[in-house]
Amino acid sequence: MAPVPVIASVKQRVLVVDDHPLFRAGVVAVLNQDPAWEVCAETDTAAGARAAAARLRPDAAVVDLMLRDDDGLKLVRELRQEVPAMRILVLSMLDEALYRPKALQAGASAFVSKLAGPEAILATLREATPRPARVNGASHELAALSERELHVFTQLGQGRSTQEIASALGVSNKTIETHRENIKAKLGLPHANALVARAAVWAREQGLVR
Repeated sequence: MAPVPVIASVKQRVLVVDDHPLFRAGVVAVLNQDPAWEVCAETDTAAGARAAAARLRPDAAVVDLMLRDDDGLKLVRELRQEVPAMRILVLSMLDEALYRPKALQAGASAFVSKLAGPEAILATLREATPRPARVNGASHELAALSERELHVFTQLGQGRSTQEIASALGVSNKTIETHRENIKAKLGLPHANALVARAAVWAREQGLVR
């Protein structure tokens, strides 16, 4: 009797998006060592992620939320629209109580803290589906902020001016000023200095500034 041919299993292709080179290299190594996954592309920018997703149509993506060139939540939403069947795992150091619901609302399949070990990444990817079943509400004090407002708030906390934020996002200074006013109202802050001070505390708590 002729031997039965062995059919190699097809690995799932993963896009890795993270602007910390050492951390990204670690994630890539973990995925490539697992027989179920292979990294088809890695990038440190949202622009690179959008281009790779459109070109390669990966099966999954591992995405950090803090990217130099754009808002990570916005990127998650764009990736979900570009490749609806893709599993999107958000891997972030940011406050899970606040960002997990927002990530799922944006279209992420799951959220994992960067403090978790490699097995948590692999296990979550295996269990993830293209869309989350449901999104639990967040009781965090910043939960009322929209994705863009939260991005502006974080940028303020990192010491960036209205003009710098507007330039990075490709919008007018007036648009950022409007976001600032809305954030102040939602957080009950009396003036601009209070907004910047609260944002700075938030950024330090998240490890975004020293």
